[in-house]
Amino acid sequence: MNQKITMITEERTIFEEMQKAGVQYGRAKKYTHPTIRPFLIKTLYNIEIFNLQLTLQKMHEMANALTDYLKSGKTILFVATTPAASSRVTNFALTFNQPYMNYKWVGGFLTNFSTSLSRLAYFKDLLKKEETKELEEYAPKERSKLERELNKLKNIYSGVIKLEKLPDALFIVNLAHPSHITAKREALRLKIPIFALAGSDNDITGVNYFVPCNDKAPRSIAFIMDWLEEKIKSKLNS
Repeated sequence: MNQKITMITEERTIFEEMQKAGVQYGRAKKYTHPTIRPFLIKTLYNIEIFNLQLTLQKMHEMANALTDYLKSGKTILFVATTPAASSRVTNFALTFNQPYMNYKWVGGFLTNFSTSLSRLAYFKDLLKKEETKELEEYAPKERSKLERELNKLKNIYSGVIKLEKLPDALFIVNLAHPSHITAKREALRLKIPIFALAGSDNDITGVNYFVPCNDKAPRSIAFIMDWLEEKIKSKLNS
């Protein structure tokens, strides 16, 4: 009986924390995607509200799946290019030694991966020239051009510099973001599994694991990523 009471208390606490973080809020009803409707419970002042019981259920499913991927040594590419998500998701990826894209999604990064590898090789070459001071040997105009290009490449490719093959899965925050739509389309085309934090305007067709939630607010995203990180660490260490 005491164990049951403890479980009920813990569940009540997690729901309170989710509400404080604003996990339950979707977008205005007019933006709702039909595929996400089963995870909505009501509309409040024209704002969609998620069913947090289903959200928590999906959080557990995602934690289990991510743990399985990490245990088996698979690579998950984390994609979060919005200001609300980029910092926390980047930290999550780094915690588990996974690649990430947090500046922008490069169209064709997956579907033209041979070209992507060429760009990464060029990026590594410029980094080496910067490290060895070789760039300083170029004429000022050429050096300035290469430095600008290097800074641009750092923004885009720093998180995937160690990627040598296609990732085993993608983790996307906010499937409705224009560049993330492209990332999802590429993954589906190549049959790469997709994890996602999905807002009420997201199309979850073809997504393997998703958490229906507020994918626009930093507090909500941070709460879910914190919860996932804690659960995964616990499972990996058990």
